[in-house]
Amino acid sequence: ALDLAPTMASACNVCCAVRALLRHARRVPSTPSTRVLSSARASAAAAAGFNGFTRASATVATHRGRPVQTTHRGRPDQTRLASTLNPEGTIDANLGGGSVDQVRITRVDGSNVGELQDVLLSLGATCCSVEDADLGTERETELYAGDDEVWHSCDVTAMFASGVDIDAVMADAVDILGVKAIEYVVETIPDNDWVNVVMDSFVPIKVSDGLWIVPEWAKTLPAGEEDGMSVVLEPGLAFGTGEHPTTRLCLGWLRDNAEACVRDKHVVDFGTGSGVLAIGALLMGAAKATGVDVDPLSVKSARRNARLNGVDDSRLALFCADGSDDDDLPADCDGTVDCVVANILVGPVTQLAPLFARYAKKGSGRVCVSGVLATQVPTVRDAYGEWFDDLSHEEE
Repeated sequence: ALDLAPTMASACNVCCAVRALLRHARRVPSTPSTRVLSSARASAAAAAGFNGFTRASATVATHRGRPVQTTHRGRPDQTRLASTLNPEGTIDANLGGGSVDQVRITRVDGSNVGELQDVLLSLGATCCSVEDADLGTERETELYAGDDEVWHSCDVTAMFASGVDIDAVMADAVDILGVKAIEYVVETIPDNDWVNVVMDSFVPIKVSDGLWIVPEWAKTLPAGEEDGMSVVLEPGLAFGTGEHPTTRLCLGWLRDNAEACVRDKHVVDFGTGSGVLAIGALLMGAAKATGVDVDPLSVKSARRNARLNGVDDSRLALFCADGSDDDDLPADCDGTVDCVVANILVGPVTQLAPLFARYAKKGSGRVCVSGVLATQVPTVRDAYGEWFDDLSHEEE
């Protein structure tokens, strides 16, 4: 939720909110009292003129990196996987299904998103996600983990259990927020064997000739590729399943430059996610790899995936850090790293340039950064030109 300045609510709006909450409490007696209190706060903040809800078509797409903000973890596609993931972020066959109703509200003013999420959650939504309403356009804006900002215009998606009276819930939301109307679209997502659906959606992904990213349950590669190198992953919450082109670009670059900066070398994977790049480097012959990620769940995921590939803990060191505090970072990287790879976003990529320059061996250290839009390449060149020569870029 956003930090909003407190405002005074009129008595009529407060009464309206309370009536709506009481109506909903009678319909859904199990609603926790903590959620009711959350809605009462939201209604007070909204009473001074909450508006901006209009309906517009928007293409839902996964932004480059981690743009989707959710009330639980803030990673793309989390709503789809939530019913099949255990607390470790891995797929759990003992968790599952039931149909759900998806409510989508488009073009919400960013300043109103916090109140809207609070109200929807208090009225029974199991989760809410927020994404840039301008995805895929020139107005698309990049945000990343740790940002306290929200997009100027947002699309909000809320999930409700099957059988909830969505029209009544949205009518209550209108009352609580003190707005004339909220336009929305409802889609029922049918019950399914979600574990198998999720598993079926992850298939072996070819990075280049003889190089594959393979989900744990897919044991065989296509005919003619049986002798290829496979990085085995259990897809979960951590970024880096091979579906995104930036992952493939980085892994392919490591393969193409293995002799110069991977084999028998020290490789740092900053923003390691699933650990795919660090693990890939070790399978290509790196002597040591260090993975760093701001998300503790990613660190756990990377460790699990390393073991799936037979990588011993002594060869892969993992750290939970964002690069801002040396005390959280590995102590043995200054001037000793042959290759740094960072598949993140342009914001941290540019901010971390001095740290990567400090890590890289003088005269021979290499850095490969990705998660960068083609239009952002000049910004990255400027950030790294102070320390590195022979700058080049590839696109997919």
